Amino acid sequence: MARPLHIDQGDTFYHIINHGNERRAIFRDDADREGGLARLSRCGQRFEVDVFAYVLMGNHYHLLVKTHQAHLSREMQWLDVAYSTWHNARHHRRGHLLLGRFKSFLVPETSHVYYLLLYIHRNLLRARIVTQLADYRWSSYPPLSYGRLRSDRFDSQLVYRYC
Repeated sequence: MARPLHIDQGDTFYHIINHGNERRAIFRDDADREGGLARLSRCGQRFEVDVFAYVLMGNHYHLLVKTHQAHLSREMQWLDVAYSTWHNARHHRRGHLLLGRFKSFLVPETSHVYYLLLYIHRNLLRARIVTQLADYRWSSYPPLSYGRLRSDRFDSQLVYRYC
């Protein structure tokens, strides 16, 4: 059975998810998370993608991005291959890190962006990883809500214009 096609549109919001192969961890430690965020930042610059939200969990990640060009599949392929290659070399391992192709959900209206921001960040509470969202360094929640951990990787002002 053929895989369903991803909808690729320019100037569009997407909720993106990818999981570790066999539900294994894709982020083992803080260095892995830093490496993941560095590649996400590079992907954003390379493909002109705005990252509105991210959560790096142990065995998967969630992203809310806005594309400017209609090449989401190329962007995500680059991100997943770049991270997997780096991760495998760092941990002296071989084989597939990620379960497969990413899942993407088109966000039909900008009014849904706010609700997706809530959904993505609340995954940490549902998974009981934290009891306070502000305590988790590996999501966009602290810089969005409190101005903490600001960096060139994430522009909270961009998000404020839509919410």
